Amino acid sequence: MHRSVRPVLLAFCGMVLTACSFSVSVGNDISKADLEKNISTVLEQSNNGRRPDSVTCPGPIKAENGQTARCFLTGGGAKYGLTVTLSEVNGSKATYDVKVDDKPMQ
Repeated sequence: MHRSVRPVLLAFCGMVLTACSFSVSVGNDISKADLEKNISTVLEQSNNGRRPDSVTCPGPIKAENGQTARCFLTGGGAKYGLTVTLSEVNGSKATYDVKVDDKPMQ
């Protein structure tokens, strides 16, 4: 089955974004809403203003260095997995890496 994928998703495929830093409400966790919003912003900034239709994460992530979450982005009828890894948590600022899968999910 052949799917038509908008150019915005093609730009995200296989993308690795590092050292993206955001101010977030950090307690014991970084909220699901903060993760989703900030991942969308990171992807938009790296792709000339092109933003995925949505980013969905399963829940909050512990505010500790090295923690990871498996999230998903959608756009143009396709869904891609992505992994976010916290590389530094310092006060209310979290820095993390985002890696978008090379191929869409089936």
